[in-house]
This record gives sequence, C-alpha cells and structure tokens, in this order.
Amino acid sequence: MKKNRIALYVAIAGLASLFIIGAVYAQDDIKSLKHDIFVERERPVALFPHALHADEAGIDCLECHHIYKDGENVWDESEESDCTACHRLKADGKKQPAMRAFHANCKECHEKEGKGPLTCGECHPRKK
Repeated sequence: MKKNRIALYVAIAGLASLFIIGAVYAQDDIKSLKHDIFVERERPVALFPHALHADEAGIDCLECHHIYKDGENVWDESEESDCTACHRLKADGKKQPAMRAFHANCKECHEKEGKGPLTCGECHPRKK
C-alpha cells in the first residue's frame, strides 16, 4: 500500500513538473503586439502566441513578415521585423495603416482557416 502511495506521489510530481515547464515555455513565447504609435488605445494590447502559429500551425514566416521590393517579398529572418516601421498610424501612400494591416492579416486568416479569435475581446481581452 505504501509503495502505491509513493508511486502516485512520484507520478503527480512528474506531471506537475511537465505542466510547469509547459506553462513557462508557453509564456515565453507569447508576444505582446504593443507598438508605440498606438497612443490612445480603446482596448488592451493583443497578445500573440508565436510558436502556435509558426511551429504548430506551420504558417510560413513570409505570411506575416514582409518587406517588398519590386513586388517580391525579400524579408529574411536575419532582419528585424517592426511592422510600424512601414505601417504607420495613418495611410501612407500604398501602405495600409498599421491597425488595418494587423486586422487584415490576423482576422482574415482566422476567418479563412475557421480557427482563432475573431472578435475584438478575444484578441484584446479587458482585464477583469
């Protein structure tokens, strides 16, 4: 009876360790899509699980990261990728404003794939 109890405690400790490691890994991967150009926010900053999209869903980096030259996406992983370097608060020539670019990229993909958040509060949850 005592051996069974010890085995149970060891199993619980092992599962708890795996859960904690998974939670830490998941938290490290959550990116805050905070950009300084959005000064007066109506909602909190969106949080983005990068590994869920890049690793688990297998979405190509170039779907989100882009630098276009002569109509071709020439972005590579060695380059810093700051969306608001090109997408400003207001429309700038042919470039979409930042908020429209984020929403178009994220929400349109979620609608097309039938996965992920679609409403404002799902991406930008208000604190309770």
